[in-house]
Amino acid sequence: MTSYSLIGVMSGTSTDGLDLAYTTFSPVSKSSEKWSFELHHAKTYPYPEELIRSIRQAKELNGYALKELDIILGKFIGETVNRFVDEFSIDRTAVHAIASHGHTIFHQPSERITVQIGNGQVIASLTGIKTINNFREKDVLSGGQGAPLVPIGDLLLFSDLADSFLNLGGFANITSIRDNTPIAFDICPCNLPLNMYASLIGYPYDHNGELGRSVPNHNTGLVSTLNHLPYYSKKWPKSLGVEWLEEEFAPLLEIDELTAQEKLRICYDHISEQIAGSIRKLQAQKVLVTGGGAKNKFLVELIRQKSNSEILIPDSQLIDFKEAIVFAFLGVLFLIGQPNCLKSVTGADRDVCGGNEFLP
Repeated sequence: MTSYSLIGVMSGTSTDGLDLAYTTFSPVSKSSEKWSFELHHAKTYPYPEELIRSIRQAKELNGYALKELDIILGKFIGETVNRFVDEFSIDRTAVHAIASHGHTIFHQPSERITVQIGNGQVIASLTGIKTINNFREKDVLSGGQGAPLVPIGDLLLFSDLADSFLNLGGFANITSIRDNTPIAFDICPCNLPLNMYASLIGYPYDHNGELGRSVPNHNTGLVSTLNHLPYYSKKWPKSLGVEWLEEEFAPLLEIDELTAQEKLRICYDHISEQIAGSIRKLQAQKVLVTGGGAKNKFLVELIRQKSNSEILIPDSQLIDFKEAIVFAFLGVLFLIGQPNCLKSVTGADRDVCGGNEFLP
């Protein structure tokens, strides 16, 4: 088979929507490992408020309730895929598989634990389409971080565009291609704390960074304290989870005399310094930026000022749907039995072909 058509499904830690991308992938040539792709349709579907609340409270649930939520989220994903297929008149028989990230609830690779909910069998049964999910677990069980997963796509789909790839999602992560080998790691929290403090001011997120921009940069002491968190001195490969954010990061900002808007500005300064520092350390020349944070003009300005590298902002489709496209590509690699998670990125003892397959 020379081409594969998959629906990639991405649910980020920010719970700001379910991204779907119907994409066809074809090998560039027999002599090259690289692939080309054509994005046919893509759309973000919002989560119901009740489901958002359930997901955000999921780590507090007992085993039975967490399994119940796994089924509920799988049902929502399956129904959303059906809606997407109908809305864009997609021929189901032409879709080789659905590749679903699921939603991360626990991620503690040091304990060899990672849990993404969004039941794959429910998705396959509701849609009638083969479904692949649980892409991280095999890497974690092989001693890896199970993250980031996008670098294989950066290497094989996008490496003609830049030498480094920055994703500004709930957490910021970066991939840098060296000697045709990707190095990648989570840098720091990003949209999760920015959205949290914006919500305390009364906004779902900080549009263009306007709330943060309006506060002068004056609390350099607290920014410095955040910059000295032990995670930042660790060598890659390394990854972050919500547990770290709640236990290590957030408590340092629990200072009553600071307003939510001042805390928001502190986060901007901290995030941009960590990202720029990582870009400099990797000696990145051209950095392609995607993820929701790529639309935050203030954050991008700060990164540009502090990094001195060429920061490239692509079109809005690639900003919004790159991760969904890459998860579809991870599904392609699973179908053909090739590694989709690289030890150079995660620190595992071997490259693995991660994922579980569910038939309708």
